[in-house]
Amino acid sequence: MSEKVDYRSLFVCAPAAMLVLDPELRVVEANEAYLTVTGTTREALVGRPVFVAFPDNPDDPDASGVAVLGASLDRVRAEHVTDVMAIYRYDIPQPGGFEARWWAPVNAPVLGPDGRLRWIIHRVEDVTPWVRAGQEGDERIQAEMFARLRLEERRQVLEAVVDSLDVAVVGSDASGLPVLYNDAARALIGDRIAEMPAAQWERRLHLRHPDGSPMGGDLPLLRSLRGERVRDAEVVRHAPGRAQRVFRVHSRPVDGSEVAAVVAIHEITLSRRAARLRECELAVAKTLTAGGPGERLLGEAIELIGTTIGFTVVEFWTCDDAVGQPQLTARWADPAAVTPDGSPDRELPSRAWRDGATITEPAALAVPLPSGSHVLGVLVCRADGDIPDDVRSGLAAGVAPSVGAYLERRRAERLAAELDRAHDQYIALAGHELRTPLTSIQSYTDLLLDEPGLTDDQRHMLTVIERNAAGLRAVVLKLLDVAALRSGRLDMIVQRADLAVIVREAADRGDRPIRVDAPARAPVDGDPVRLRQVVDELLDNARAWAEDGSPVRVRLSAGSPDTALSVAVSNVGPAVRDDERDRLFDLFYRGADARRRGVPGAGLGLSLARAVVEQHGGTLTLDDTASGTTTFTVRLPAASP
Repeated sequence: MSEKVDYRSLFVCAPAAMLVLDPELRVVEANEAYLTVTGTTREALVGRPVFVAFPDNPDDPDASGVAVLGASLDRVRAEHVTDVMAIYRYDIPQPGGFEARWWAPVNAPVLGPDGRLRWIIHRVEDVTPWVRAGQEGDERIQAEMFARLRLEERRQVLEAVVDSLDVAVVGSDASGLPVLYNDAARALIGDRIAEMPAAQWERRLHLRHPDGSPMGGDLPLLRSLRGERVRDAEVVRHAPGRAQRVFRVHSRPVDGSEVAAVVAIHEITLSRRAARLRECELAVAKTLTAGGPGERLLGEAIELIGTTIGFTVVEFWTCDDAVGQPQLTARWADPAAVTPDGSPDRELPSRAWRDGATITEPAALAVPLPSGSHVLGVLVCRADGDIPDDVRSGLAAGVAPSVGAYLERRRAERLAAELDRAHDQYIALAGHELRTPLTSIQSYTDLLLDEPGLTDDQRHMLTVIERNAAGLRAVVLKLLDVAALRSGRLDMIVQRADLAVIVREAADRGDRPIRVDAPARAPVDGDPVRLRQVVDELLDNARAWAEDGSPVRVRLSAGSPDTALSVAVSNVGPAVRDDERDRLFDLFYRGADARRRGVPGAGLGLSLARAVVEQHGGTLTLDDTASGTTTFTVRLPAASP
């Protein structure tokens, strides 16, 4: 095995004089040839701005060295291109003053993996003897000799610069055979790059368009050999058994040289994979928030994972502790890939489910989706080559949690539905079980009250029993109505009714005065018994909360034949708290003030009233009204013609 090359030693000992600058034009390093030709030391240069170390000659009013060199360096910084400068005069400080010198510089950029400028190589040649010889002798001969020398040295310098780049650079002759290439190109294409013409690259390097189609004559280097300039072309390399790689390619033709075209190849695999992972995460989350059967949504999600990231097989396994092993719920396979026949492999998801941790293999991984201490499912992904580490981490940290959140949500919805059904069953059971004994209590109490010879105390006790049994029976009947409403079996006898009559009759009940503002008639299609139940509930609520001495108001707006009817019941009293407004119509909900003041009720009335109104196609709302006034408004469709 050959010894590793010490590039720093090569730089320091290189015969060409070179200076390394950072993007702010501070000196980073200088080799020995540069220190010798400029007569300075490394300590005097490193860390200093180049134009502070080498200012213009203050004794020469026509000195322009700083301006000329600065313009070249600015072009390199702005355009990231190599700039070959013409010979120019730049006096340098020496002991005792400035010495007139002539230079032939080349300034070249060095880019990092992210494409940003990291350094500038400033290569110079002291051509002072050539210039002075030209001034004293045959300028034409001297210029030709220098031009030949300069061209050869420029080629050597440019090759050294290109070799220092992370971007693969290849120059080919007119037949497409590489004649110039750097170390990055050799690492990408192989040590036999010089024997591989561009026409063979597609087949031997497994190159494709991003959509997977063959490149053919679209290979950027071949296009440039036909005279075309190509920028930002994307090429995909997908060798069998290896992860896919993506490259951004620039190429251009070259005139008047043994090099007919040049191509620069920059790998962007990591950024493209990161973008695809983000795209996949968003697409999966969007799919799983749409409505539809769970199995269909999971099937669409795993297909998105497979097609977006590039797996050959994606599976989702449901984990059920009662069954004792994971069950395959959804599976997607790339139709263009060769997948094994037979039953799916259960071993990988079983290990992930049992261990509760991600299981990785070179070409597969299984990610468990936990809920607390339980695993709800396992996501299994397989590829036809090694799965890169960034894809594994992106899938486990970004895509899989979206599927896990969906499973958590679906599980919570299923549990809520089961709890809701149990709640309804309990309400119905409690109502039915209580109604029979209450009927007996009321019947026997009525019989006892009819008995002659009862003492006043006995009659008082029986009256209390009768009143409390009647109140409890009203609660039981509400419970049964609520259960019927929630199951969709509430009996309603819809007929033409007069809402104005219903409101006035309800207002006449009770001992508290109620002010009624209603038209003579207000026809409505509905169940008069149920509508009376709604009005009674709203009036009872208003009486319970109205301040002493304040009236309860009822306003009935009949509207025109094609507009809605509305019944607004208002009272002056404590306002409903903002944090309780949204829960006021919830079943069994009683506000803090109701519990503190001992207002009677079971939290059923408003819930039942809203349900009855909605069965009539209307709405019941708590309106925002003037301070100190609480208004409940019922809106019902007007009677049909």
